[in-house]
Amino acid sequence: MATGENLFSHQDAANLLRYGGLRPARDWLQFDCALSYGLVEYLRILDVVREAGWSPRRCIPHGGHQMSLNIAAGLGLGGNEAYPEVFRPFGGLADDCPVEGGQVRLPDAPGIGFECNAELYKVLKTLSD
Repeated sequence: MATGENLFSHQDAANLLRYGGLRPARDWLQFDCALSYGLVEYLRILDVVREAGWSPRRCIPHGGHQMSLNIAAGLGLGGNEAYPEVFRPFGGLADDCPVEGGQVRLPDAPGIGFECNAELYKVLKTLSD
């Protein structure tokens, strides 16, 4: 089972892990790192996960975009749920990093890499002009 994508705080995570009947060696946690009140709160969620006896490798963030992919890679999580063709341009990944065999590599760019998605970059550029 995979769940948690609609929970955004460490208190929510603690309640799910206490009362949700989940199994740390079998189930998956999908807390959305982009919606979790920022990276600091997501790190608190990971602390709760560890304290409950779970490995962060059982965390596969929900989100489907470049930001969640980079956070998952940077924190050594178990992966990242992605659906790059949905919610475009915000749900896409870097143009030069196609999904192959269910995997994608990170772009060779500093930061999150939003500028590596031409469609998203065009939208963001109009906001800054």
